[in-house]
Amino acid sequence: MIQSNYPLKNISTIGLGGICKEFICPTSINELLKIKFTKKKLFIGNGSNICFITDFYDGTIVSLKRMSKVISHDDKYIYCSSNISCTKIARYLFNNSISGFEYLYGIPGTIGGALFMNAGAFDKEILSHVHKIKLLDSNGDVYYQKGKDLNYSYRKSNINKSSIIIGVEFYNHTKIFDKKLLSSLDNKRKVSQPVNQLSCGCIFKNPPHKYASKLIEGAKLKGKRFGGIYISRKHSNYFINDGSGTFTDFLNLLDYVKRKVLSVYNIELKEEVILIK
Repeated sequence: MIQSNYPLKNISTIGLGGICKEFICPTSINELLKIKFTKKKLFIGNGSNICFITDFYDGTIVSLKRMSKVISHDDKYIYCSSNISCTKIARYLFNNSISGFEYLYGIPGTIGGALFMNAGAFDKEILSHVHKIKLLDSNGDVYYQKGKDLNYSYRKSNINKSSIIIGVEFYNHTKIFDKKLLSSLDNKRKVSQPVNQLSCGCIFKNPPHKYASKLIEGAKLKGKRFGGIYISRKHSNYFINDGSGTFTDFLNLLDYVKRKVLSVYNIELKEEVILIK
């Protein structure tokens, strides 16, 4: 079903932006292949690491959230579709006494988005676990990218931007299972991060050998506000929308923080959040 002039605030977790030309949620691969795209198109998961900074996105936005969700495993590999949430796969593996993926619990995105940006937490990165990724190219053909052919670094990957991540196969490495680890990491996240608020996760990448949150806090910016957007007092690398924020407020705060940190530390912060016009 194609929805025209759809509110962008319903698509991302920070709830900002105007409207988009088209919003589509296919329920199968066949439906996905039948979509007639405009020249400008965007594929999203949960919208947790994006921020729309426009009144009108003149293109098609496609969400895979209504397509079938699959998780399975054997002694060697773990397979899941790209529209599975990071939290759900972490819980599934924990319930099956499979260790090594507990750090994904609480990351507010889907596996597809996590793979694309090489998401991580607690000093672990998702692409280090990959055996192969299943993708759909612009011609509608399925192909695979093996883990050994992936080039990735901190919040970066060489996954083709014009392809759609359909699923992934992770290595099921045998590790000692720690039944306390998932709850321990979850509690650590809740204590240190603003959960259940309108945000898009960490705003800035950590500079080499530094933490963006510490730089922002050191520049005395904790709680700084522009309109309805403010810096979280729990974690300085999170911008929170109090419900009345606009993307203009967001951009003003973003620019202010970058200028302030540059003046105090002579360090230029780079965005981790993906800004979409």
